[in-house]
Parts: sequence; structure tokens; C-alpha cells
Amino acid sequence: MLSKALPEYANSKTAVWWDMDTCPVPDGYDAGRVRPIIEGALKELGYYGPVTITAMGNLKEATAHFLQRLSSTGIVVQHAITDCVGTLIFSDLMEFKSNNLPPATIMLISDKVEEELSFPLGRNQQIRRGYNIVRARSFGGTLSRIEHTADWRWKTLLEAAADSVSQDTTTSYVLRKCSSSSALSSFVCRACKFTGLSVASFTSHLSTEEHKKTMNDQAAPEYVNSKTAVWWDMDTCPVPDGYDARRVRPSIEGALKDLGYCGPITITAMGNLENAHPHVLQGLSSTRILVQHTRRVGAYIFSNLTHFKAHNPPPATIMLISDRVEHLSLCLSLAQQSRYYNLVLARTYTPESMSRLYHTAEWLWQTLLARSQETTSYVLRTCTASGDSASSFFCKSCDFTGLSVTDFTSHLSSEEHKQKEIFISKSSLPNPHDSDEDSDEDSDEESMAKASFN
Repeated sequence: MLSKALPEYANSKTAVWWDMDTCPVPDGYDAGRVRPIIEGALKELGYYGPVTITAMGNLKEATAHFLQRLSSTGIVVQHAITDCVGTLIFSDLMEFKSNNLPPATIMLISDKVEEELSFPLGRNQQIRRGYNIVRARSFGGTLSRIEHTADWRWKTLLEAAADSVSQDTTTSYVLRKCSSSSALSSFVCRACKFTGLSVASFTSHLSTEEHKKTMNDQAAPEYVNSKTAVWWDMDTCPVPDGYDARRVRPSIEGALKDLGYCGPITITAMGNLENAHPHVLQGLSSTRILVQHTRRVGAYIFSNLTHFKAHNPPPATIMLISDRVEHLSLCLSLAQQSRYYNLVLARTYTPESMSRLYHTAEWLWQTLLARSQETTSYVLRTCTASGDSASSFFCKSCDFTGLSVTDFTSHLSSEEHKQKEIFISKSSLPNPHDSDEDSDEDSDEESMAKASFN
């Protein structure tokens, strides 16, 4: 259905809200053509007034070129959590009505109109009349609950108009006019209320830890009081020099509680601890962190994780603190698919690409540890005041268990332990025909993890 514009709307304002999550730009499509195509479709129906376009969606993976092309044509680009896009569009729409008296036209490009906006928008349209609605969506549907005068299929609109863009001089002129404009539209992060005037500042913001904090999901109800098991790789995420090791546990617990995880928490710290300072080991143990020595951290984390799943049915949360997570992502992904547990991560770097593992929260390790002293002091006193605070120390290489730091460090410096490590190292030497040492290490951990999984 595409009805011509009524006279009162021909030269009035048109405000467009475009949900890029449900109506994306196709791969290989020039994002700079979207605005002239929308304007061209509106003009074909007789809408000649000024047009504003707000594009909204999860832009974490969007390329700088894509964002630049959108902005260069006067589109306001906004990053938002996918589940919040419908609510934000409705909020903006209400603000538009407050600041723009009828007659005016509203264009909604989204698949969420019927499921999220039809009830509140339908009621509002009855009260605040004089706003014409047109829409575009990726699919046809049943009878709409929103009165509208035009309805396009998004893909068809882009394809049909794309054919005419190269031939239609009017649309080509609009494209040149938009692209040559010296005033770039602002970029907005709705999660952080950040505004930038350049692609560089916007993409830089999306990669900051400040932004990532706001993107972490709150704990779902079923995980609020369930168990959380933490495995911490001390080799890749160490305790910083001069940092009070007793603050690690309260920092982890505080970050989890900020998201609503209030259930019991167990923390296992793993790594090559032969050169670890006894003061660090004592500080960890005093806050009920289980300390384990191993040179095969990735494999043992996966093995322990598998054991945890066998004895703790969901719902439960798993937290992995390690830069090796992606090395084991294939096995972890397979395990998660067969039996889902909520997963949260911490590591020392920001990955360049999307993780293979679905997770609901992620922190930078150094930022997580930098929680203020005031935040952790109360929890710290609670942990250290516990009468049964001393955890066991384990050597995974020798199956040794000690109840004190002295016993543990003495064992790690013993000849028996050294000989055991030599034996383990020789028995797991890489294939001499393989030249990539890093690849050998990763594949060895991957194979050990697979063996644990099977």
C-alpha cells in the first residue's frame, strides 16, 4: 500500500527512525545511497518537506567506512543495545511530537513496530492526531495495528531505487549534494550518552572500557542467586606489581554484584606459580581463593569447567579470566551448545573481532582490579576476618596438596617437582616437523581440552 501524500503533509516535516538491526544495509551496498533512496521514495508519493533521518542499532561491528558514508549524507548515527532500540525510537518519537506540532510525517523503518510499538503508538496516535505514519519493514505481515498510509519492503525499496539511482539525475543530484556537505552529523552512543562529531572519536568510544561497562547485561533472574564459578589464568592476567592480592576477590565479587550476581562464588587461580611471591599466594588464599600450579592452564581450566558442569546443573554462571579463551573457544562453544551456562569474561585486551563465545558481560582485567579502595574495603575485611579463610594449595603436575604457603613453595622448589615438570615437558614436546611454536602451543591445549570434553 502506497498512498499519495495528502496536501497538508506535502511540505511538512518528515522524521525517519531507522532500526538497522532488523533492517540492515545489505553486504556490499553503498551506505551513502540510503538517504537519497529514502528521500526519493517519499518524493514519489508527494512528500517534499525537510527530512531528518536517525539510524539506530548495535554498531559494535560496523566499519568506519560504513559509518562515514551514512554520516556524510546527513544521517544521525546512534549506537544502542539491540533490545532497547524499540523503546528508544518510541521515546524519540514522543519528543518529536512535543517539539513539532502537526501536520508532520513519521517514517518507521523497523520490524519491531508490531511487536513493541503498536500498542503505545496506537494509543498515542488516537490522542495526538495529525501525524501521518509511513513505514518500511523487511517482511510483509498481518493487518497492522497502526494506521499508516504507505508500507515498503525494505530490501525491495533499496533494490528498486538502486536501479534508478544510476539513471535518475534527480536522485544522483541529492546524493552529490549530501556527500559534499561540510557539516557531518553527530554520532551518538545512547548507552553512554556520548556524542562525537567524527567517526574516529565514535569508534574509539565504542572500544573503551567505559562503554563496555554500560553494555554488560544485568543478571537474568535465574542467575541472580545461583552459583558462579570463576577460573582465573594468572599467567595471562597476573596480579600487578605492588597490588594487594587480597583485593582480587572483592574486586571480582564487586563487579559481579554490580550486575546483580548475588549467589555463592568460588574462585580458582591457576598458573605457573614457581616464581610467585609467597606474599601474593598468602593474600589470595586468605580470601578463600583456591590456588593451583600448572603449566597447562587452558587445558585444566576446561577440564575443571567440564567437571563443574557435571556436578552443577544450570542455572549457573561461569566466569573466565584469561587471554587464552579464544584458543579454546571452539570446544567451549560446542560444550555451551549442548548444555548452556551463563558466561562472563575478563581479559587484558580488547579483541579485534567478535568472540566465538556468546557471553553476557566482559571486563578489562586491569580496569576490574582498579575498583576503588572504598568499594572493596568492606568486602576485604569480611574475607580476611573469616576464621576458615585458608584455602588449599595444589600442584596439578604432582597431585600435591598443601594447607600453607610454606608447604606449597617448598614443594615447588623441590627436586621431585622439578623432575616431574621435566618429564611432563618431554612427554608433550611438539612435533619436530612443525615450525610454528605458538601454533603448537595452542593446538596442544586445544587437543587436551577436546580430550577432556570427550
